Amino acid sequence: MGTSPLAAKLTASTGVDFVWIDTEHASFGAESIEMLPPVVRQSGVMPMIRVAGLDPWLIKKALDIGAQAIMIPQVDNAEQARLAVQYAKYPPQGSRGISPMWTFYNDVDWGKYLPVANDEIMVIVQVESPEAVNHVEAMAQVDGVDVVFAGPMDLSASLGHIGQISHPDVQKFLEEFPARVTKYGKTAGIAVGSYEQAALAWTRGYRFINFGNLYFDGVHGLKANLAKLYEHARVTTA
Repeated sequence: MGTSPLAAKLTASTGVDFVWIDTEHASFGAESIEMLPPVVRQSGVMPMIRVAGLDPWLIKKALDIGAQAIMIPQVDNAEQARLAVQYAKYPPQGSRGISPMWTFYNDVDWGKYLPVANDEIMVIVQVESPEAVNHVEAMAQVDGVDVVFAGPMDLSASLGHIGQISHPDVQKFLEEFPARVTKYGKTAGIAVGSYEQAALAWTRGYRFINFGNLYFDGVHGLKANLAKLYEHARVTTA
């Protein structure tokens, strides 16, 4: 989504439940997206920030600028999942330091927010590595983990078929993944690229599904409409 507050506002206006703000693969960090979570919150939508790794400082900064959901990539086992929860929660559930700066933009009183802050924070751990493939159930049993998230591209590499998300081995893993998570009362998540893939994910049991992008979908829509206009112009001037 980039660093544009306008893009965040427009995305939040589409009817989504959450807006994914990515700082794992993007070139920017918390200082460049400071206004995005408050803007998304003002629309009644949950801002989710994916940090670059299991780092308490990155997690704290993302939450302090207003993330309600925090996604941690490359979580390999239950111990790392417990650390993710510890870094994301205030005492006594965790060890996060207190200074949520987003509240000043949104006129939220600390006296009302801090007592319920831990309740509103969603912790999402991402399964991507060969080790994580074998520890899905263990991570799903960690108190404080809300979503166990399958990363299809990295999983394709971990399963020996890098870049081949449609490979039968990868699809078999993704098909079985939700049941491995939901039997412990947690939500299975995934990121996909199209409506058709999202519908399939829902059918398989995923309930935290990311698809769509304001920029890419906008480009695709513009290309499709231009193609129709060019064809209309060709037919009517023939």
